[in-house]
Amino acid sequence: MSWQPYAARPDSTVTGTLLQWENVGDANHAARTVLAWLPPSYGSQPEKRYPVVYFHDGQNVFDAATSYNLSEWGADETLTALAAEGLEAIAVGIPNGNERRYHEYSPVRHPGFPPEVEGGGGGDAYLVFLTDTVKPLVDGHLRTLPDAAHTSLIGSSMGGLISLHALLTRPDVFGGAGVMSPAFWACAGEAFDRVRRSPPMGGKVWLDIGGREGTDHPERQQAYWDDAHAMRDLLQQGLGERLRFQADPEGIHRETAWKVRLPEALRFLLDEQV
Repeated sequence: MSWQPYAARPDSTVTGTLLQWENVGDANHAARTVLAWLPPSYGSQPEKRYPVVYFHDGQNVFDAATSYNLSEWGADETLTALAAEGLEAIAVGIPNGNERRYHEYSPVRHPGFPPEVEGGGGGDAYLVFLTDTVKPLVDGHLRTLPDAAHTSLIGSSMGGLISLHALLTRPDVFGGAGVMSPAFWACAGEAFDRVRRSPPMGGKVWLDIGGREGTDHPERQQAYWDDAHAMRDLLQQGLGERLRFQADPEGIHRETAWKVRLPEALRFLLDEQV
């Protein structure tokens, strides 16, 4: 197996060079097709190495044709535009495990699930899958800068939670976390407890939130907003200028909102001067 050209569909919306590696899995994770987007200069500058940004929910990152929400993050178009500013990176999309998404992205079990149901708690195993299976396929076959300072993760909702969890628990591997529209309520405050218990954080955190997350559940909508601001205050104590926070009162819980905020998030995570 190896990286192969992306199997585009007639209605695909991919910009630039996208590769795929099929049947990537381990003992705890069903096989899935991992995607890797290459920056514009990759083919013309054979000696150059690039930072890497890992995206959760990878089926929604590059191609609306594969998105289960019929909309995409537009990471390929955003990174193409950022390349013109001198910021280039390889972007890797790891698709979620469909009905196991919550389990994979949650560091703790949800107290409301009975013991026989996989109700979270797979977050650490997912990070092992990412660091021990996915990352070697990227670093071993593509021209990356593999150190933590040049390796970031980004995700939304539960994907935001697992990105922050990775920065807290694996600072040897990851140096940046994009935490978009985090669903802190879904893990009963675990993230706050872990931040308080952890040693001073290294790296950088992009944190954002919309004012219209969870519009069908007014209490949950308020929880999204309040928890994000509380986490901002907590992280600010240790990160200072290495934290960037953005709140959009009109932002919804959807790829269209994350697509709008993505350029600034990637500028922050990829800027080596911060």
